[in-house]
Amino acid sequence: MICKLLQFAFTPLHAARNTTFSQVSLAPRLPLPAAYNKFIKDITKANKALKAHERLIQWKATLDRATEMVLDAPGVRAAPATTTPATTATTTSTPVNLVDLTGADDIELEQQTLVSATTTESPIVSQDGGMWFISVDIESHEFNHDKILEIGWSIWDSGVHKFMDKHYAISDYRHLRNGKYVPDKRDRFMFGKTVWEKLQGSIAAFQQDLEKAARRNEHGRFVLIAHDMTSDMKYLSHMGVTFPEGMIQFDTLEMNAARVGDSNCKTGLGKLLDEVEIENYCLHNAGNDAHYTLELFLWLARDNGSQRAQTAESSA
Repeated sequence: MICKLLQFAFTPLHAARNTTFSQVSLAPRLPLPAAYNKFIKDITKANKALKAHERLIQWKATLDRATEMVLDAPGVRAAPATTTPATTATTTSTPVNLVDLTGADDIELEQQTLVSATTTESPIVSQDGGMWFISVDIESHEFNHDKILEIGWSIWDSGVHKFMDKHYAISDYRHLRNGKYVPDKRDRFMFGKTVWEKLQGSIAAFQQDLEKAARRNEHGRFVLIAHDMTSDMKYLSHMGVTFPEGMIQFDTLEMNAARVGDSNCKTGLGKLLDEVEIENYCLHNAGNDAHYTLELFLWLARDNGSQRAQTAESSA
């Protein structure tokens, strides 16, 4: 039976999957231990390479989709300049709450301006509204990851090119601090005021913004973003957050891997921000991390758009 299995022709199988089998040894005719082990190792290596290639293709398609959504979202105009924290701004913005648009005939913002940290001009309101792009970050206790210390999220409205940032510190665990393995930046939110609230109240505030985002267009479509999204989604699901059906997810970790063409690239947020020259301050504060993740998402999408345009121009 083993002989029959080892004599199976694997080359046509892999050729049919649009890959190469040239580096994989031929199936041995005899079940010699050394030949069998080499064959299994070669098969495993080839399959890993194939999966990595397929993963990269998928992430590249995701990056292209993000580019199209950013460039073609309702109300999109020329890209704004990168923001810097409020502590270095000439004018200081205050945190605002987005108006509930349910039943509204015209889209209006509250008199408080939806601003990024350094914006001084009045927002241009799109008549058809803008899609919301929401990034989220969770900070947990370094010795017990079940204890959530901070929840931060940032919203970018494609119709007005403004950011709104929120940072909730969990009052249930006010007595717990990081600092030994993870920097403690809980008190250094750079884009507004920190709200101290119980965990359930913080979750409810985030849930409310997700639902507002889903109500902004007839398809209920909006974008949720995170850097290394798997861990954040696990936290949010465990906390009981429900995600509207129209939500589209993007992971900036995967988008960057597609940009550099390496499926094993897992560059951390801080290092990646420095690499693409996005100014950043006081990382490991959930609100700051969410804001910079959103800036990174927009940079990756627009950079990919520029690369695609250059490729199309050179091939024309």
